[in-house]
Amino acid sequence: MSKIVVTGYGIRAPGTENIECFRSNLMRGICCLDTVTNLTYKNETTIVGLIEDFGIDDSSHKEYRRLPRTALLGIAAGKEAITYARLHHVKNKRIGVFFGISLGNTGSQEFQAAITHSNENKYRKIPITFGHLSNTHSITASISYFLGGNDVTKTITTGCTSSLEAVQDARIYLKSGLIDIAIVGGVDSPISKAASFVFSKTNVLPLNQSLEEGAIPFQSTSKGFAMSEGAGVIILEREEDAQKRGVNIIGEIEDVVSNNDGQPIYSQDTSGDQLLKALRVVVKNRRPDYVNSQALGIQVNDLIEKRASYELFQHEVPFTSIKSMIGNPFGAVGIMQVISSLLSIEYGFIPPTIRTNQKGFEEMKIVRNLIVQQVNSVAITNHGYGGNNAAAYIKRR
Repeated sequence: MSKIVVTGYGIRAPGTENIECFRSNLMRGICCLDTVTNLTYKNETTIVGLIEDFGIDDSSHKEYRRLPRTALLGIAAGKEAITYARLHHVKNKRIGVFFGISLGNTGSQEFQAAITHSNENKYRKIPITFGHLSNTHSITASISYFLGGNDVTKTITTGCTSSLEAVQDARIYLKSGLIDIAIVGGVDSPISKAASFVFSKTNVLPLNQSLEEGAIPFQSTSKGFAMSEGAGVIILEREEDAQKRGVNIIGEIEDVVSNNDGQPIYSQDTSGDQLLKALRVVVKNRRPDYVNSQALGIQVNDLIEKRASYELFQHEVPFTSIKSMIGNPFGAVGIMQVISSLLSIEYGFIPPTIRTNQKGFEEMKIVRNLIVQQVNSVAITNHGYGGNNAAAYIKRR
């Protein structure tokens, strides 16, 4: 069976304008989050990750002007990945596009305004484009058009696991020979009062906590996670095809496994059995150099990581979480974990979980400071609303 390898990557995240900036932030342990008071019911502070400049001027192309923020983010990250993989002059190849999206455009001003206008019965104020603003696949279709997708275009929407499961689907298409190249990514821009109110009611936001207190993985005093936005894209190919093109191979996506908790709506499997099951399958009794964890500052989720650390690795394998730096960009977070793991392999380092004091997680081997070493393999864990779990294993080629 063909190995599926990565030949390009691109990213737009809070405080992160490109891949080189992302690598620098990861290695230096830069917190790209901020506290705000304009999203909560009683003007409490909460912690978010916002993008100020994502590298595309929407006036530079007349068709960009009508695109939502999510599409522009995905295009910006995708163009960087395509340049890295030298895809601009590829001809006669079937190019599939696979994007993971969770809440999509719900955080955009246009979406929120349309909801307000409809509630006020202002028919003429509703934009004709609202059907696409509310449809996550329209985001992927727009990104695919501008990035040169010419075959299958798919949107995977399984909560925060969406983009990691997009990688899973793309691998299947490549291995079966249905496509030759896969542009795989994730994007979300969900930050809004509506989202903040909902997550506040479920007690998973760090209200009135400072950056020293909240949205911190592996810390029992953290009250919740940081809502964030962003986009990441990787280019996947069969190894033999990448070799024929003579492009740099960054790493191999050896396996991705996903499943569901099997719980009814509004419920969650707090045991973590299903996430452990997925991780056990991809690890195959091996010990990766570290685990790129989904821990995000919500205690029930982070304790599942603690259980995985003990039951699979006897607390001997390092765990880290990049969410302490960039927050949780929902459907885009899985692909960002993949990209950070690939950077680890390419440049030889394990990024730290910044800001944590490790209270409540003392037994674990948490990476709190940058470790410079050769990295040959990384395991990734991911969990999302709706009960989906995903795990991946990434290797040096």
